[in-house]
Amino acid sequence: MKCFGVLMAVLCMLPACSVNMVKLGVYQNKAQLIGLDGTVYAGTILINDISNDGDIAFEESPYGKLSGKWTATSTVTTVAQSRPSDAPSEAVSRRAYAGKSFLLANQKAVLNCDFKVNIEGDGLLGSVFVIGDGLCVDDQKRSIPIQFFKS
Repeated sequence: MKCFGVLMAVLCMLPACSVNMVKLGVYQNKAQLIGLDGTVYAGTILINDISNDGDIAFEESPYGKLSGKWTATSTVTTVAQSRPSDAPSEAVSRRAYAGKSFLLANQKAVLNCDFKVNIEGDGLLGSVFVIGDGLCVDDQKRSIPIQFFKS
């Protein structure tokens, strides 16, 4: 029974090792928009590890404060791999997702964003990362690059 208690304590502590978990199953990464004049606007992307969706937010942008939901759809089929149980832990990648977001300013959709991302985990520590890029288009058909990367 004592071993079970120790095991439970270790399992409860493992998520705390995650470098980017904000709450159970939700992880935060960095995002950036590149304005038409080349200005870089820093933001965040949150991912729900179970549903592969979340939130994007920018405190500043050419359009003011931006926020919105995003969704991702897998663009590849899953292939099962077997490996020896004594093999070292390695990054776990759930590759090739197509993402979509409408970013809002003052409750009005100002950017329509399409992007390609990889959703990657670091294995043992339990962190999840959204890595990729794409384009957002405003109501005047101007393209604004968007990127997501590890925190």
